Amino acid sequence: MESSSKAWQELENYRSTKDHMILRDAAEKGWLAVNKAVEALLKTYGIEAETYKEKRDHLLKLGFDLLRERFAAREKFLHIDCFYDGLCDEEFVLRELDKVEKMLREIESMIEEIERNKI
Repeated sequence: MESSSKAWQELENYRSTKDHMILRDAAEKGWLAVNKAVEALLKTYGIEAETYKEKRDHLLKLGFDLLRERFAAREKFLHIDCFYDGLCDEEFVLRELDKVEKMLREIESMIEEIERNKI
């Protein structure tokens, strides 16, 4: 599973340069880590989902409604608002990356639990 270390590195780069494009890139790298983690979770169920909507729909069908909502929130805040629209500052990205970290830990635990139960 992809880690968020690249996002944190970009945030550190932003702190030294104050280049807003680097801050936006940090947000996108955080979003990509969440996206890859959800892909990995779905694969444990044998599900291949290509679009973000397909991923949200499959999370809902699997009963992971809260995770679906959090996935959609990271998509909106990191991917759309910050990366595409530039509507973010350092504090915003820092708070969101903390949420990314929590999600990645939780998804990793979910995958480990699923794998243990398959044996």
